[in-house]
Amino acid sequence: MEHQNLSDLLRDLLRQEAAKQRQAPSKRSRHQPTKAELEQELAALKAALAAAEAEKTAHSTQIEQLQQEVQTWRDRAQALETELQNLQTRHQTLEAEFEEAKEVIRQLTAPQPYRFEDVGFKPLVNEVPIPNPNASPLGDAEIGWFD
Repeated sequence: MEHQNLSDLLRDLLRQEAAKQRQAPSKRSRHQPTKAELEQELAALKAALAAAEAEKTAHSTQIEQLQQEVQTWRDRAQALETELQNLQTRHQTLEAEFEEAKEVIRQLTAPQPYRFEDVGFKPLVNEVPIPNPNASPLGDAEIGWFD
């Protein structure tokens, strides 16, 4: 049996106790409580009920505070998760830009053949003359030297 609150539990206990007293009058015949004893018992039960209600109120307040704290942590976790997703997206973007920059640097630093035409000069001859090994060497007379 589940009770909604402590006052329901206390009422049920009092009813059960009253039912037991009605069922067994012979046991009570030896010593019936006096009115003063019953009033004392009632006062003790009322004090216990008041203490239980105060404890219930304190626990309810504590539960509400804990629920608020849990909600705060959930909100913070959600915000951090969103921030993480944004950072991961930014990281991927930066990584793509980095790879693109590396490729541009590779292209710019790759050795290129040098041509005079690329810088605006036009050579007279596109070929470099190669000396003929079979040609006879020139002497002083051919060169025009006279002693």
